[in-house]
Amino acid sequence: MGKQRFRYSASILKTSHLFATIGVLLTILLGSLLLLELPDIGEQGFSQLYLDEQGNVPFELHLIALCLLLGCVVAFVNRQVRLELDSENLTIHIPRLTGLGLMGFTTGNHRIPLNTIQKVELIPVTGFRNMAQALQHSKLSLVTERRTYRLQPYHFLKEGQPDHRIGIGSAFGKPKTRVEALIREAPFVKALSGFMGNVDFTSTPTDRTGPLANHFNLLKHKGMVLQLFLLAALGAYALVDYILLTNYLVVGELPLWPFVSTGLLAGVFGNQLGKGAPGAERFGLTALLCLIALAATYPGLQRYTLMVSPEPLPIAYDSTESGYFEHSRYPAIDQRESSIPEYWQSLPAREVYTFFLHESGLGFVLIDMATVYEKSRAFYRARQ
Repeated sequence: MGKQRFRYSASILKTSHLFATIGVLLTILLGSLLLLELPDIGEQGFSQLYLDEQGNVPFELHLIALCLLLGCVVAFVNRQVRLELDSENLTIHIPRLTGLGLMGFTTGNHRIPLNTIQKVELIPVTGFRNMAQALQHSKLSLVTERRTYRLQPYHFLKEGQPDHRIGIGSAFGKPKTRVEALIREAPFVKALSGFMGNVDFTSTPTDRTGPLANHFNLLKHKGMVLQLFLLAALGAYALVDYILLTNYLVVGELPLWPFVSTGLLAGVFGNQLGKGAPGAERFGLTALLCLIALAATYPGLQRYTLMVSPEPLPIAYDSTESGYFEHSRYPAIDQRESSIPEYWQSLPAREVYTFFLHESGLGFVLIDMATVYEKSRAFYRARQ
């Protein structure tokens, strides 16, 4: 029998299911961006989508780029993991940067003569509530006289063979009766058992011990699932609208009652949805829902203002000093502590300047600063 090669995958999902899941999440995110910004996106230049008022790339975009870079590095390192098996040796190449060592698995480069392996032991984990966790923590132990090598038996795909991994529907199934059967049918386990028919090949199911052994499965409680969905939806909205509304300046005092009302409503709603769940999970998730709801209230008030007052009003403000503008009917615009002090200092004081304003009817107004930021970018570019 010739040499067989196996490549590693960090996911236990079939490639098509994994890409479909990522595609759905990206579609939802991009769709939200387009829907929320649809009225203005055609009027903005391409540079306005990623530059701040000073013409610099914001810190958030640098952070996203760093996360993408790290993700690419991790994906590249995982692609370097490989096993080679023939009638005489098992060769292991697992870079330490994969992080598998933190989970108790073997890393590094090893060449193991098959005649030195005294025992092969499958250790399926049955204490978890779903298949994904069970397969992730199950081990294959190769016991030699010198040391024990531990690998993830299900994560290695045989080159040139169909994808053996499970679909997304099976990932949340109960693992107790299936995890051992799935591991035994994994390509690497089958190939190893074929080469080592005369070696003690045992299976020792293990219940997961420790704080996660009997943890409550949120995905089995319909109310908790709905709370998780609300958390994801509110969190995505808060993040997306916060980014999209950076051109709008809130002037005046925000009312307190929308925040109090939202927090109380989220608390009551979360508590009702969590009935039947353990107290720690129930109140912990409810508290998290309250915090996310409070965070989403701020951009929600901005979005409400743009809905009730879609057309901005040109209002003439008096410049009483550098970066400070007053009007008899509307709240003052104070830009003395802004990040573009040189631009405000370049404007003559005691002059009249027009700002575009959206009235909320709740005691505060929104100032559309897009024109101001465009002028400030031109100002800083001219100084370079």
